[in-house]
Amino acid sequence: MIFGLLVTITTCAAVWCLTGPSHQRVFGALFGLADSILWLFAGVSAGKIAVVIVAAFCAFSFARPLLRSRLSRVFRRHHAH
Repeated sequence: MIFGLLVTITTCAAVWCLTGPSHQRVFGALFGLADSILWLFAGVSAGKIAVVIVAAFCAFSFARPLLRSRLSRVFRRHHAH
């Protein structure tokens, strides 16, 4: 019950932030990543490889904008010097 509630809350928070103003999209990506990790745990504990594969793809998809923004800051910093 508590696990289902956590998944529901993180899913709703991710959608709310991703469909909101652009400054909230980072939070949406973070909530989406947390939601994907919760689904990874659920898939592993249930022994469902299909759920694990889909959740891993979703985790990568939500982490991609966060990694891209971090890497662009690192590269900009190195090019400025």
